[in-house]
Amino acid sequence: MGISNRQMRAFKRWMNHHSIHYSDAIDILIHQHQVYVQALYNIHEGDLIATIPKHSCLTVKSSGACDLIEGFGLEGYMALSVALMYEKSLGQLSPWFGYLQLLPHSNPDVPLLWSVDEIDQLLLGTELHKCAFFSQTHAFFAPCA
Repeated sequence: MGISNRQMRAFKRWMNHHSIHYSDAIDILIHQHQVYVQALYNIHEGDLIATIPKHSCLTVKSSGACDLIEGFGLEGYMALSVALMYEKSLGQLSPWFGYLQLLPHSNPDVPLLWSVDEIDQLLLGTELHKCAFFSQTHAFFAPCA
């Protein structure tokens, strides 16, 4: 089961409600029931393509499970995984429901699972590149700020 047009509309409403804006240089769309970001024309280094306020990001600190996670001493990706599971378990009651309902229900293709070559090719020049590259080249996860 993939993403529906109704879910995409809900996601775009959620983005608007959370002051998340993106440039007319990109579009967020559904293709074969998957969500994609498509460049509509050439994007150059330094072009602003989106603004995402920190309060809109799901983090351990912003999760309703923050006290529980910190109480168990969880950190890094483990802590974030618990925060994500907690918020997903809330369904429509979660402040991130509009976003979470777009996440795949099985093994997503995430940078943490990519090869070093894929990370370099697809993420070079981004903050995520630093974190993902460090994670692939070290025995423990990088603390991404």
